[in-house]
Amino acid sequence: MADITITHTRAEGTLLEGSRKGDGAFELVRSFGFWFSRSLDCLYIRHSRDKEAQHWRINGAATALREAGHDVTIEIDEDTRRTFAEAEADREERADDRAERFSDRADRAVASADARRATADQISQRFEFGQPILVGHHSEGRARRDAARIDTNMRKSFEERNRAGYWSDRTRAAENYKAHRIDPQRTLRRLERLRADLRKQERAHANAVEKGWVSVGRHARLIQDLTEEIAHWEQLVEKAKADGVKVWGPDDFAPGDYALYAGSWYGVARVNPKTLSIAWNLRLAPKQVMSLEDATLNGRVSTHPADYTQVQGRCPGEAMNAFLADGKVPGKKSAREASEAAPADAIREAQAKARAKTPKKRTDPKIPQRIKVECRWDATEATLTWLNGNNQPHKGHPPVTITAPDGVKFTESVWSESLLSQVTALLTGAGLTYGAGAWTGGPGRGIVRAIEPVPEAEPEAPAVDEQPTPEPPAEEPPAADVPAMVEDGQAPVDAPSEEPAEDTAGSEKTASDLRFLSNHPVPHGESRISHSVHPLNTTPHSERPDTMTETTATAQVTEVTETAPAKKALAGKKPKKAAPAKAATRKAPAKKAATEPAKVSKRREVVAEKATATAAEVKSVQKAIPIDRIDRDPNQPREIFDQAKLEELAGSMRELGQLQPITVRYDAGTRRYTIIMGERRWRAAGMAGLTEMTALVLRGVEADSREILAMAVAENVGRADMTPMEEAKAFKRLEKGGYTIDEIGGVCGKSPAYVGWRMDLLRLCEPAQEAVAKGHLSLNLAWYASQLSCDNQLRFLAKYARGAFNSDRDAEAFVKAARIEEERRESQGSFFVLADETPAKPGDVQESLPGAHDVPEEERERIIADRSKLTKKIDKLSTAGEILSELATADPEELALLLAGVAGGVGAHQHRIEHLRSLTTKVIKNLRDAQAIAAVRAGAIEINPDAVAPVVPAEVDAA
Repeated sequence: MADITITHTRAEGTLLEGSRKGDGAFELVRSFGFWFSRSLDCLYIRHSRDKEAQHWRINGAATALREAGHDVTIEIDEDTRRTFAEAEADREERADDRAERFSDRADRAVASADARRATADQISQRFEFGQPILVGHHSEGRARRDAARIDTNMRKSFEERNRAGYWSDRTRAAENYKAHRIDPQRTLRRLERLRADLRKQERAHANAVEKGWVSVGRHARLIQDLTEEIAHWEQLVEKAKADGVKVWGPDDFAPGDYALYAGSWYGVARVNPKTLSIAWNLRLAPKQVMSLEDATLNGRVSTHPADYTQVQGRCPGEAMNAFLADGKVPGKKSAREASEAAPADAIREAQAKARAKTPKKRTDPKIPQRIKVECRWDATEATLTWLNGNNQPHKGHPPVTITAPDGVKFTESVWSESLLSQVTALLTGAGLTYGAGAWTGGPGRGIVRAIEPVPEAEPEAPAVDEQPTPEPPAEEPPAADVPAMVEDGQAPVDAPSEEPAEDTAGSEKTASDLRFLSNHPVPHGESRISHSVHPLNTTPHSERPDTMTETTATAQVTEVTETAPAKKALAGKKPKKAAPAKAATRKAPAKKAATEPAKVSKRREVVAEKATATAAEVKSVQKAIPIDRIDRDPNQPREIFDQAKLEELAGSMRELGQLQPITVRYDAGTRRYTIIMGERRWRAAGMAGLTEMTALVLRGVEADSREILAMAVAENVGRADMTPMEEAKAFKRLEKGGYTIDEIGGVCGKSPAYVGWRMDLLRLCEPAQEAVAKGHLSLNLAWYASQLSCDNQLRFLAKYARGAFNSDRDAEAFVKAARIEEERRESQGSFFVLADETPAKPGDVQESLPGAHDVPEEERERIIADRSKLTKKIDKLSTAGEILSELATADPEELALLLAGVAGGVGAHQHRIEHLRSLTTKVIKNLRDAQAIAAVRAGAIEINPDAVAPVVPAEVDAA
């Protein structure tokens, strides 16, 4: 037996020396991970260098060898080690050796594959193209041997080619080893893992020291190894930073920025120490730019953690908005320039100052903050628990038991409408309402939602026209010198509270400029008029800063819109500074002599007459209007509003308030406002509980003016939730208003062809229009159907609803054929009507001719003869079908072997099949059209208006 020594050092790994081939030692220790190395000329354990000794492997191998009669000596030295830098350099050197070795193997495999292929080609040159094996001829044996040699060499060529690809991949992996290891981003992720391992070993070492375990030394060595490796990689990262490589971290971002992650820009919701919380909405992915609004649902932002090592760029929020306004998506270079112009630390400081100025919202501890509803499936009772800010039952509000009405059972979640209606009633009775967010929780746990007190409605100023306005004393100075001080909720006595007088001349607009209002809303952040009035804001409206009230018009109001020629000149300029308050204060109009006050109706008639007289002068002003004084436009182009979309918008407005003003016109006769643009926002504001809205008020505008109509249509056309029939009706209204097709396209941003195509849909009958509006009939098919008469449209819809067509293409071909038949019959002086059901015709189907009553006898004989010839040709296609079926089920490898040696190879035959496929596609189209024509003529009824009814004898009629 042999004397075997098992040694382990951290520099050389675990080696087994003293064994010779055939002594049986390898078979004994193989199960413990030992392998033979020709370079070391001994057995060793793989991946044992620079690591602790694996005692269970070493001791297990030693026990097995001793039982076989070998003398085994174990030597373990954990102190002899090499530095991590030396080990890494050795690994890189061995990777270079592997790359060179694998490259040689790949070259040899390629050379072998080429040689095999050349041999097969040389043998195949002896045969003429398509020459079969001559059975019984003296050349049969040689031909079969050559075919076998060709097959063998081709197979070997393929195998060698695959082997060459394998070694080429291994070569590329070895060549990229160093680049992969020193990549800064991967190194940062590696450092995170190593630091976590170091903290784990430090805790284990402290625990072992405290309890006196023998593993203290092992933990100390591991701590030394990890510390040295971390220092090595940190030095590499610092070198990469010095070379200009950007390493992203939390100091480089601020909330509201955009981060380039996985090839797209995502809005940053939070900046964390290790990751960014970015906007995430899988329904919109992939999207080039995903903002926080895109990921907001019911007031909650969905986020996804993005590791800093996977972030590729930063763009400030304002810069991104500017890029998107120009219709661009920034690249890395443009984003880097924008990031340098607006660093993250400056943005964070501005955000911190804004947060410091914003008073913290304090809640009353006596008021519950949330409710929890618990109910089992098919139960008749549910429990409502009032929760405090810590999600614990509120002490001042005991739980409430909700009983279902007779014959009604509750469900287990938020789908029980009867349960939630009673919950809403309880909240209303307690003066509470639902807060931001949605229901959370689930079956078995109960559902929870935030609640808040119902905001108190602000008192509305009393109408001025109920009593006469008193005259100011003669000795008092003019009202223009002293600004009027008005209490909250009280209207001034020198001006009507319903509608303030016109503002500065800068806000005036002419009728020809109205079309520009919808395309240029007030930029958020540039106007000092508040764009968001939150329903929970209890500050009196007249005391809120930067908000126009109905009492006075101050110089804080900036010019909302400019005339069209001035827009280009003022583009890019900052808003002008506010003028002194004295200059902006309106002068009180001179009062006439006191007269007897007229009745309310009489005064309204006078106001209406004045409004009509000055309608030509259009002026605009932005202000906050109570929502109950706003009416929808009865001529609104949109008739259908998606309730789910409205609830989403209402949740956003409940959380953030109104972000964009609506456009309304003021009716002096009714003293109310009518929406021009923004009905969807108005509806959502009502659902969100807002009491007033910021609106751009146009005065002096007629209700049925062309510009107002164009604005309403242009604002709605092109929205995803606007039905095609609504668009068609809106375009038709513009046409009736005097617009041409080209002008309609220019106003709405559509091509004239698109406008005309939509307006053609109005030729559809009412059932067809309803089918299009509900999405039951596609637009293309509906347009073709609109070319038919109304009766034929109804009959076609009946066939389409019964599923008489295999596809929309078949239905489209049928409609085209019906239209052609209508035109043909009209040219002959008769009418064409589709039959409700195609009657079965007696006799042989082959002998029947659709519409044969108008075919001459000679033409009929020719058709029957040509039909026989055509059907015989079509019957021959069965042979081609068998061939194609055989090719479809054949083995691809077998096809490659059979067709590789013929002229043109596999590609030539593939080209022939593709040519047949193109011909087959054309044939299918022709047959589909033919089937449509045959179906139309077979189910047609011809009515000749010139035909005279037969005369019925009088005696027969009397009988």
